[in-house]
Amino acid sequence: MKMRYLFLIYLFTFSPGLLSACATCYGAPDAPATQGLNMAILVLLGFISAILLIISLSIFSIYRKSKLYHAQVNYESNN
Repeated sequence: MKMRYLFLIYLFTFSPGLLSACATCYGAPDAPATQGLNMAILVLLGFISAILLIISLSIFSIYRKSKLYHAQVNYESNN
């Protein structure tokens, strides 16, 4: 067991090429995979933004309706 760990440490220490990232992870700007990943990130951000906007508008709509309802109840109770 100990020899296996020593071998791995030796291998990673003296062979740094084994640990380098691929073009996608490293970020070669002209690689098609990198461009595809960038577009995927933008699409996901667009979906998340749309969903958060819908949630925000729903909360604002509920707030407005609640405020209108409470104003109506207060008006009726005063008369």
